[in-house]
Amino acid sequence: MKLSVGNKVSIVDEQEYYTVKKIYSDKVIVVDTYGFEHVYPKHKLLNIENNANLYYETLNNDSITCKDSSESKEIYKNILKKEVQVREIDLHIGHLIDNIKDIPPHKMLQRQINQAIIEIEKARKDDLNKLILIHGKGKGILKKEIYELLKTIPKIEFLEADIVKYRFGAVEIRFKK
Repeated sequence: MKLSVGNKVSIVDEQEYYTVKKIYSDKVIVVDTYGFEHVYPKHKLLNIENNANLYYETLNNDSITCKDSSESKEIYKNILKKEVQVREIDLHIGHLIDNIKDIPPHKMLQRQINQAIIEIEKARKDDLNKLILIHGKGKGILKKEIYELLKTIPKIEFLEADIVKYRFGAVEIRFKK
């Protein structure tokens, strides 16, 4: 796979898209939609631009064929979305409120918890398999409150999200069908 700086890429088993910032021999620095940089091994990247002319068609639920299509870029994106039903929500207060200057800490915390509840309900309504809530590390107050909230919600299981990616700063929620 040929990668170039500026290419749009996806990561294997992830839903989000990234832009290539820097390429090393075996690793690539990519930037997410929020402007955060991430480092991934080259073999985990899917070059969306180079694969735009491919889509996959499942036949009889057991064989997959690769076809060419002029409309395939949209089809390819739809396949990625269908395969990975995960939503990632950042609960950092700066993403939820424009001006936090005059808001007391307890109101900020309540706003973050309310947003978590809204996102959980929305994910369940959208029939997602997983929801990642990014709470950050900090003092652990938001994390503790989110875990207490999750204990009260039926038909879910939750665990620490990918430690390498989120560094103990996110919780993964799995919805039971």
